Amino acid sequence: MEQILTQEEIDALLSGLSDGSIEPEQIKEAESKEKVEQKDVKEFDILRWTRTKKENLPTLQFIYERFSKSLQSSLSLFLEKDVEIEHTPIQNIEYREFIKSLPLPTNMNIVTTENLNGFFIIIFDTKVIFYVLETLFGNPNPSVTRIEGRDFTKIELYIIKRLVDIVSSEMEKAWAPVFPIKCRYSRSEMNPNYVTLISQEETVTVSQFTIELGNVGGWMKVCIPYAILETIKEFLISTPSREDMEMRQRWVEKVKENLSNVPVEIKALLGTKKMSLKDFMNIKEGSVIIMDKYVNESVEILIGDKRKFKGKLGILKGNKAVQIEGPII
Repeated sequence: MEQILTQEEIDALLSGLSDGSIEPEQIKEAESKEKVEQKDVKEFDILRWTRTKKENLPTLQFIYERFSKSLQSSLSLFLEKDVEIEHTPIQNIEYREFIKSLPLPTNMNIVTTENLNGFFIIIFDTKVIFYVLETLFGNPNPSVTRIEGRDFTKIELYIIKRLVDIVSSEMEKAWAPVFPIKCRYSRSEMNPNYVTLISQEETVTVSQFTIELGNVGGWMKVCIPYAILETIKEFLISTPSREDMEMRQRWVEKVKENLSNVPVEIKALLGTKKMSLKDFMNIKEGSVIIMDKYVNESVEILIGDKRKFKGKLGILKGNKAVQIEGPII
């Protein structure tokens, strides 16, 4: 709100302007300086912005959409109640900013991924955890009106592990069409500051899922260090459509069908014999050639010109035959 000058201040100002002790330019400079001082200036850290500005991975969005639908069905079966799950857009953020946004207490679960050479952090809203616990412990109408900050008991941790195992299983299925992974539960923490696998400055990819459990609403977040995703970025930069996947599957089946109709030459090598050219020239009808194998020894079976199997000579329905015993190692 602008200040209104008193009559004395107005008289003093007019007197100063009339005798020349105050210049109009001085008034303008003072007003300009005051405006600059009052202006709200915000600092911009370009290095920090560059670290968090990462390339979008559209296929990851596709994976999480598949994951949210399958997890909804699995949790409904697990709890024997209707569950609604919605997926929100993915965001890249510094890990320090991410853990600041988490309330206390929070259930954080470390899940290692074997063939991705990294780990996920699966974070549950404590309201979701206590709703699941009360449901499985027999409460028909859990409300979760009060969130406790205590540590979980061994039985409760076992239930949480089962819940994380369900999430991990559905995560594996969602990733399978893009890059197969294998998830394994490692441990749980209540305080985000105890999870020190990621440096504070590192950028993480966070995806949030809103979960509706009866009259209780909560969320689940999946946090992955962006550096881990960069190792398989070529799999995540293009978005596979459902039509593309179906066409790819039909193409694979067609290739398999065509390959199965390719004629293959199979030969059974009964034995070999090295001889001189002179002995070879003397071979005639009735000659006996001593081979390097006995009748009861295994023979080699060739696919084309490659030795692939070993077998045993025999007779099947009056015909000479070779029974395959196994591959040649």
